[in-house]
Amino acid sequence: MIFVSAASIIYLGIDRLLNPPPLGSLGIGLAVSIMAAVLNGIVGRILIKVGTRHRSITLRADGKHLMADVYTSVGVVVGLGLAWLTGWNWLDPVIAILVGVNILVVGYRLMSESASGLMDATLSPEDNARIQAILDAHAEPGRIEFHAVRTRESGARQFMEMHMLVPGDWTVLRGHDAMEDLVEKIVAEFPAMRVTGHLEPVSDPRSYEDMAL
Repeated sequence: MIFVSAASIIYLGIDRLLNPPPLGSLGIGLAVSIMAAVLNGIVGRILIKVGTRHRSITLRADGKHLMADVYTSVGVVVGLGLAWLTGWNWLDPVIAILVGVNILVVGYRLMSESASGLMDATLSPEDNARIQAILDAHAEPGRIEFHAVRTRESGARQFMEMHMLVPGDWTVLRGHDAMEDLVEKIVAEFPAMRVTGHLEPVSDPRSYEDMAL
């Protein structure tokens, strides 16, 4: 729908640019457009904020759809207002075309985000850096190490896999406790994260054969 709206705006903008219509009374129309833009802007920002907090693509999409309406309303107000003040009727269709192009860009980004949500994708570099910082805080060279760390997300869910290398003389209970402590720290930072860990002895050369996983 966003692409259809953008294409319609661009088409009508080009048509008005080639065949400029006379401007009529703008007072009531501009007032209604401004009120609609304000209301849609408030609701749209709230939806985007809540959707980002809860990692909901649907809410973010609804919010961005409303923001596309806001851009359209703002473009209409600015275009008509400037055309009315300056007498340059071509300003209105030119601004409409620019608004349509902007909506196309927003729609493309939204489609890309939705596609990433449907398919597994790695976490952002910032999130991966935060995870690496947690691992570094738990690491002890030669005693506790990590490799084969992989992260991915699918919609609102996040997943992490890792191999944790610990001293070979540790008991199963001690290794399990160390892993659980680490997982708690990660989940505290990423509540939607599901962590799968594999314990290996740090002194066994075979533990390093899967570093490239």
